[in-house]
Amino acid sequence: MRAMGAQQVIRKITAIQLLLTLLIAVASFAFGNFKTAYSAVIGGGISILVTLYFASKVFSVRIGSPAAKIARAFYVGEVVKLLLTIVLLGGALFYFDVAPLPLLLAYMAALMAYWLALPFTFDASVRTL
Repeated sequence: MRAMGAQQVIRKITAIQLLLTLLIAVASFAFGNFKTAYSAVIGGGISILVTLYFASKVFSVRIGSPAAKIARAFYVGEVVKLLLTIVLLGGALFYFDVAPLPLLLAYMAALMAYWLALPFTFDASVRTL
């Protein structure tokens, strides 16, 4: 099995996030109304945005960089990702006319994309016996 590059992994994860977001938006529209579908799109969109930010921060470090620099990029990326999530979800809930349940469900489902993408991005060369 060929090793996947960082860009391929990011594309697969964001594609799964987008697919889950759209599925929840369609289901929200079918069982609710436009407001619930719009809310689901915003929730999933927030998850996609913070994922792309985190990936860009983590993968901005060059291969072969010192471990401390890699760890710092990871920790800074994670902290900013959490703060960005709080600000975006808070802003969506307070400043837009959204339905909270579809917004949060789509956000959480899009976060599950990391687990759903694992079988498609797992590199056989890293398996241990």
